[in-house]
Amino acid sequence: MRSKLCIWGLAIAVALGGAAGCARHPSQEELNRLEEARKAAALAEKELEAKKKEKASLEAKVSKKREELRKLEAKRDAVKAKLGGK
Repeated sequence: MRSKLCIWGLAIAVALGGAAGCARHPSQEELNRLEEARKAAALAEKELEAKKKEKASLEAKVSKKREELRKLEAKRDAVKAKLGGK
């Protein structure tokens, strides 16, 4: 996701650099392109935040499952020890 943001940032920089002309004020077309670039950047940032939240949620689930696995393995080992001791 970070690379997408870098790409969008580069695209905005290129668009703004190419949009700079001899005119004193930006044209309506340039303003429209800038607004589109801003919207795309905002959307990319929202998507990045959503992916970060999803990642944190998945990491929490993995952690919970690993703890559950550890407990079950300990229980299994205890049962094996009891069976082997008889």
